[in-house]
Amino acid sequence: MASQRRAGVLSRVGAILMVSLLGVSCAAPKANWPDAYDSNTGARFIPVELWTGAEWDGKRVITLSKADLEFGRANEKHITGPFEWTRPKTGETLLVYERNNAGKRQLFTVTNDGTGLGRVYDSRYDRDCVNEVKFPLGYWRQGETRVYEVKCNGFEKPRPLKVTIEDLDFVYKGIPHSLRFHWLIDEGRGRGTDMIYTYSPGRGLVDVVENE
Repeated sequence: MASQRRAGVLSRVGAILMVSLLGVSCAAPKANWPDAYDSNTGARFIPVELWTGAEWDGKRVITLSKADLEFGRANEKHITGPFEWTRPKTGETLLVYERNNAGKRQLFTVTNDGTGLGRVYDSRYDRDCVNEVKFPLGYWRQGETRVYEVKCNGFEKPRPLKVTIEDLDFVYKGIPHSLRFHWLIDEGRGRGTDMIYTYSPGRGLVDVVENE
């Protein structure tokens, strides 16, 4: 009987130790995302890492850190990079990320003014666009709208582009510090020109609402 009691005690002690070890091993690292919002100015710093799903070091500087993210309903989308790529039409060398989605290949880089991340190559189209903003970067405020003119070969005039912050810092399906914005190009004429994107830390793109 005494040996059974000792075994029971040892079993309970072992379970407690196991729970303690699991608690230590599963403890999440300190998140830097709360530091992105400045309550004094009402602005949030949006880093590239919110797009890539990578960890952010908390520094308010636009850097192209390493990315290796699979996302989508069946992890069919994959972001990798950065790496050097030469723009065919100009010979300019850029540091880019690659995003693959079921055979669709896109390359993204930071715009010249640092306010966004945009495509410089898309396998669906034979065109080259300069300073497109597909994802906002740097300091933005709630409800802020910025207007751009995107120059693309094959278009006689620059394409009008608007980016509006709809939810600067909110909880999306349990994930805090998510971002939702409205992306409108060509005044919404045509499929895929009027989009609402939602991004979450560690997950990248988590939701898309688009026009038909």
